[in-house]
Amino acid sequence: MQRDHPLKDLNTWGVGGACRTYDLPRTAEEASESVAAALDQDLRLYVLGGGSNVLVSDEPIKAAVVHTEKLDLIKLTRSGNGESIEIEAGAGVSVKKLLALTIEERLGGLEFLTGIPGTLGGALWGNTGAGGCGFSGLIKEVSAVDWNARTIRLGEDLFEWRYRSCPVDESIVALITSCVLSLKTTPKEMIFKNIKRFAGMKKGQPLGRKTAGCVFKNPPGMSAGRLLDECGCKGMRIGGAVVSGSHANFIENDGDASSRDIYRLCELCREMVLKLHGVDLEYEIKFLGNFKKD
Repeated sequence: MQRDHPLKDLNTWGVGGACRTYDLPRTAEEASESVAAALDQDLRLYVLGGGSNVLVSDEPIKAAVVHTEKLDLIKLTRSGNGESIEIEAGAGVSVKKLLALTIEERLGGLEFLTGIPGTLGGALWGNTGAGGCGFSGLIKEVSAVDWNARTIRLGEDLFEWRYRSCPVDESIVALITSCVLSLKTTPKEMIFKNIKRFAGMKKGQPLGRKTAGCVFKNPPGMSAGRLLDECGCKGMRIGGAVVSGSHANFIENDGDASSRDIYRLCELCREMVLKLHGVDLEYEIKFLGNFKKD
């Protein structure tokens, strides 16, 4: 365990200060010990994966950060008839690596992850999806650590699938260490066809820029990006933070942004949408540390 560990290089916006303690467990047992240590020190616990969906505070963060990057084991189990395969994958497995593995093994179902950054744990915790497709029906079991620092397993009957919301009970689960996915053998041409379709949905997004993905969730029946665009948010800037000119639901670090710049710009965009459309946008990104409106 490390103290006063900087987090700036561990998130895709490239901003933020240091946390009180930082741990990098390699096994579920070590993750349990990390949670226990945070509880013993009466520190708030934050779980960090690929850092692709989080805004980290500039100020020192009185919290324990558990980084899941090393929880990256993958195990394949084939069924008797070979038509389906179960993949047990650690929370720290990158989404890109997992998708590449399914293509290699001719397994369909995860094509919706095309172009999505980060780790499996983060993607599952936020119930990542695209085009109406997601993890629902594919996840059979989750291994986790509860708030008593015990390792537990949750079957699919305990999952609750809601739009961009954690499918497991956050009052019970402190962090996910791995999950079991059940995927079916699929012709490669069908897999590539689906990948092409999902890649097309990313058109217009500022790929390759310092962003954290979509900042806001889509309100029911509406597009957050369209609402922001209609308010003239594209190109708005505070300090080094700027609303992407290609997609208004993305905020870019244009080189020297602080997390305060990004947060102030997020709040300004929210206020403009509320004023013009009467819609109170809900954040899709997570916040690590304390943030206050001006």
